[in-house]
Amino acid sequence: MSALNIIVILGIAITMGLTDYFGHRISGLAGKNRDSWLSLSGGILTALIFLILIPDLIATNNSEISFLFILIGFLFMHLAEKYIYQHETNKQELVNDLKRIHVIGFGLDNFLVGFIIASVLEIDLSVTLTLAIPLFLQMLTSSFSLDSIDTPKSSLLSKVILSILPILGALLGILLELEQAISNYLLALAIGILFYMIIRDVIPQGNRGRASLYFLGNLISIILWILRFFF
Repeated sequence: MSALNIIVILGIAITMGLTDYFGHRISGLAGKNRDSWLSLSGGILTALIFLILIPDLIATNNSEISFLFILIGFLFMHLAEKYIYQHETNKQELVNDLKRIHVIGFGLDNFLVGFIIASVLEIDLSVTLTLAIPLFLQMLTSSFSLDSIDTPKSSLLSKVILSILPILGALLGILLELEQAISNYLLALAIGILFYMIIRDVIPQGNRGRASLYFLGNLISIILWILRFFF
């Protein structure tokens, strides 16, 4: 891998880490409007998955096996959550364990994002730069959700670690330089994990949140998707 590619990869990964960290700071300022922000974030992420992330995944790896890995990522989060529900009897410990498993899910997703950026860049710079845009949005919007589930005692530490994970993932991708097929399967796994967390953590449930902002979030991603055809 050339020195220029390494610089580009690390630059993107560091920017993503900073985006994730300052996304938490912005979320802290949201206060009582957090459900509204989560509605907007959920709309953005939902459309990004269906219009950009999955199509890009299939375009660079024309294999239906990718859908299996998306399913595996989704199942991993669901089964882990169910296991905790069925094996933890203390209510407070149950809540804490659920928070931990979802923080781990965000961390794994952040790590894989950095890894994928490093792996895809070696194949096609244009695909990497195009993919980076929705991933930046993913980092920013998913960080809003983490603040609503993270434990106060460990929130600062988890935010710092989550911000570093994209960089660590990128470094691993640089060191290993795995073939594109493996990178795409890891991306598919990350998409499955992200999709589960959008449903469980990002989109406000019941009468919380605002449907109009969820629609606006989808519209933002649709506009971004349309712009890809002109640039």
